[in-house]
Amino acid sequence: MKILKFILVVYISLAFTSCSDDSAEAPFSLSKDNLAGTYNINSLSIDTTVTSVTEVSGISVPFTVATSTSIGDTFQVVFVLSENGSYSASGAYRIVSTIMPAVGSPVTNTEIINFSDSGTYQLNTTNNTITFNASTGGDFIEGTLDVVTFNETTVSFTQELEEEIDATTAAIKASISFTRQ
Repeated sequence: MKILKFILVVYISLAFTSCSDDSAEAPFSLSKDNLAGTYNINSLSIDTTVTSVTEVSGISVPFTVATSTSIGDTFQVVFVLSENGSYSASGAYRIVSTIMPAVGSPVTNTEIINFSDSGTYQLNTTNNTITFNASTGGDFIEGTLDVVTFNETTVSFTQELEEEIDATTAAIKASISFTRQ
């Protein structure tokens, strides 16, 4: 009887430990087929730092002229990514920008952005980037962005730019997140 119990315990133990996990799904890979769909915007934020350089006693000294934070809300945007590499985006959203100059009080500006863009996009699955080339508009999304999050329901992009205008440099970091409809 003891041998029968031992065999039964071993059999049950082997049955439990050899079960595979059927719930494990293959990862959702970044591809045009998987990316294609209609999306709503979840969030949009843009942080900007404007710096300049002045010369003091022959030494170049950089200093921050101003910083700004812009947050988008009230999104009424339709963003469509197609399998053939084209995109369209249209609608409106509100953006609230707070500018903090190096000297003085912060300034807040609220603006409603209306736009209609279309163009093409290319994926780089090695670097997890997407490049948008606008053929009309170009006010919504353009350039190369990093794909931060990508799954069945959500895609998030970030973009870091540096623009030089005369003696000032603007370092811009934008982040936008979408949910599939």
